[in-house]
Amino acid sequence: MIRSLLLFITLAFFQIPDLKSQISNPTSPLGLPTEVTDLYIPGSKIEVIPRKNSDSSLVIRILEIKSAADGFRYDLDIYGLDPGTHKLSDFLRYADSKSPVSNLPVTFTVTTQHPLDTLPKPSDPEAVPPEKLGGYKTLIIVLGILWLIILLLIIFYRKKQIADFTAESPPPTLHERLQVLVTNASRGNLTDHERASLERLVLGHWKEKLPGLENLPAARALVQLRSHPEASPLILKLEEWLHAPAPSISHEEILPLLQPFENSRS
Repeated sequence: MIRSLLLFITLAFFQIPDLKSQISNPTSPLGLPTEVTDLYIPGSKIEVIPRKNSDSSLVIRILEIKSAADGFRYDLDIYGLDPGTHKLSDFLRYADSKSPVSNLPVTFTVTTQHPLDTLPKPSDPEAVPPEKLGGYKTLIIVLGILWLIILLLIIFYRKKQIADFTAESPPPTLHERLQVLVTNASRGNLTDHERASLERLVLGHWKEKLPGLENLPAARALVQLRSHPEASPLILKLEEWLHAPAPSISHEEILPLLQPFENSRS
């Protein structure tokens, strides 16, 4: 009889687990869920007491229920809403009898310390001396100098182009000027000013070429040129063409008479 009693006590000691030795009181930061596994609760199955008006310090969700001797083991997901230490038994009850789980001495502590708070704080940025910052004013000055240099180069290049063009374009010769005036006269576009220019160019040419004419008035110079063997053909034809009421001389007849002026630059 005594042996049977000792055997029963020994078996009961090994079969009934000690809750305090099986699980420590878990701790979780506020607002972060924590999973509690293999929590042994003797008796029938338990359930979470429904929250009223969404007012509860802990939100508990049963993940898995596993059979055990004289009870069950539970995997729970616990979410803390209020800081402090809370008894799990206040949020659980037996599903069949709706009675509270009074034999569960496990607490759940919710702390306000976030896991990121344990990380080392970032070091302060290294101070940069003021002279290493900016440089905007220097940049503006350099750009201004470059712009001025480019502007001067453009102006100098344009002036050089104009000078080269002027040097490459000599003034028209006397022969070319006479050709233009004769062409305008043949088309009937010769103005009084151009008519006087035509006579003045021809007279001026011969006054420079023939000695003794440079100081004579135009009328007297024309009298002498009418009898000059080289100058008289053009002088007489021009007078006939320009001053006759109905000239019969064509443009083609005048052009050959301009040949003595081809080598003249005046």
